[in-house]
Amino acid sequence: MKFRRWNRLIGDESGSELLEFAFAATIFLTTVLCIADVCRAMYVYHFVTYAAQEGARYATVRGGDWTSSCNSSAPPSFIMNFNCSASGGDVSNFVKSLGSVNPANLNVDTTWTGTTPDCSSNCSACTTANDQGCMVQVKVTYAFTFMTPFLKQKSINLYGTSEQVIQQ
Repeated sequence: MKFRRWNRLIGDESGSELLEFAFAATIFLTTVLCIADVCRAMYVYHFVTYAAQEGARYATVRGGDWTSSCNSSAPPSFIMNFNCSASGGDVSNFVKSLGSVNPANLNVDTTWTGTTPDCSSNCSACTTANDQGCMVQVKVTYAFTFMTPFLKQKSINLYGTSEQVIQQ
């Protein structure tokens, strides 16, 4: 008698669909969230590399011969101001004004190397670091955090670097 009741409980399949659905839905939703996070990370990476290129371009067209400082009070007023000599803060403000990501997680590091672009064979130093023909390097870093609850909540740094020759 005891074995019959035990066999009946083991053979009973009521509620098994609910349990199978719970497992399948958990796996499916986790996969969808992971795919969304990877897509977000790829978007942020592409934005960061674009922002580094735009920041380097901003610094190259505002080189050593401009006489006034950049008006970086608010975008977009300073974006069209070509009569300035860009500083690291001006480049940082410009990059952060490009939007699309949280500017609080953006870090912009602008370096005027003080050398000419042909430094691999004939390295010559510039008189002033931001003279025409010298190099400027902009590195943009973004602290990216995943939204999927199962992944680590520690942020990863996505970065892009651009180096260009100062034109003005």
